Amino acid sequence: MTDPRAAVRRAFPERDVASVSPVRRGNRKATAVVEFTVGPPVVVQTGGDVDALRSEAAVTMAIDDATSIPVPTVLAGGLAGDDAYVITELVRGEDLHERFAGLDPGRRREIARSFGRYLGEIHAAATFGSFGDVEPTGEEWAGEEWPTEATVSTLGVHEHTEPVAWLGRYGRAALDRLPPAFDAVAARIRRRLDEAAGDAVRNAAGRVSEPVLFPWDLRPGNALVGEGGVAAVLDWESPMAAPAALAVAKVEYLVVDWYLDDPSAERAAFRAGYEAVRRYPEVDPLARALAIADTAVDSTGAVTNPMYPEVGREAAIGFHRHALARTL
Repeated sequence: MTDPRAAVRRAFPERDVASVSPVRRGNRKATAVVEFTVGPPVVVQTGGDVDALRSEAAVTMAIDDATSIPVPTVLAGGLAGDDAYVITELVRGEDLHERFAGLDPGRRREIARSFGRYLGEIHAAATFGSFGDVEPTGEEWAGEEWPTEATVSTLGVHEHTEPVAWLGRYGRAALDRLPPAFDAVAARIRRRLDEAAGDAVRNAAGRVSEPVLFPWDLRPGNALVGEGGVAAVLDWESPMAAPAALAVAKVEYLVVDWYLDDPSAERAAFRAGYEAVRRYPEVDPLARALAIADTAVDSTGAVTNPMYPEVGREAAIGFHRHALARTL
């Protein structure tokens, strides 16, 4: 994987590096804070999945351009050898994952409302012609140095997939990652997926839902908080175009269900934030079940640990299994 020093040398050849501090964030790329002898520090992300980093950079810029969501400014990006890199400004703040549950109730509701509004803004700004993986378009993204400005019109879905087929592929991939402890509830969801996948891609009027940008990892663990609220939302990797109902089900689970024994007030705030921008979609139980299944296991195959402090594996399995059973 590319040395962060090599990336900053390409982007800022006039600056001398004073230090490189690795940051543990995510499983798919390496992140480090680079300090210079003169000038503000930056965050460098590097990885071998060029398409993933390129898409994340473009989506971050598009969100910065089209919404009020606080995101780090992208300063540079491109190729260094066989790997890719993205350099952003360093935003100061505390890990919201560690702070959210312990905030006073009023502030916690306000942050939940912010996440709902963020998702509503994304869905209002970014729509597509079909479901699938979202990538930047245009020849300028094929070079060794990528643009540092992008709009929603920059983004597109390159591979058209029929809606029910897309949901089936998404859902089966999520269910296949679940360990044996989930077999009974996963079997019920598979049957529902085989019988009624069309219901989960249609809106209340019975028409196929318009594909919107699905930021699948929008959650407190990818956000920084300061005195004034959310300071920055990070990690916009692997963006997809998907039904709005699937996106709201997953983000709602990650923001409110994840941290609290009784999240009813935060759930109401989250939905009110979304509805301040656009109508909250009707969520079919299958869409909610698939969103939870996709959240229950991470990209390495490990069961994810809700709450903070985080619960252990057995308690986490029980948490997700109960949530899945409840949806059905």
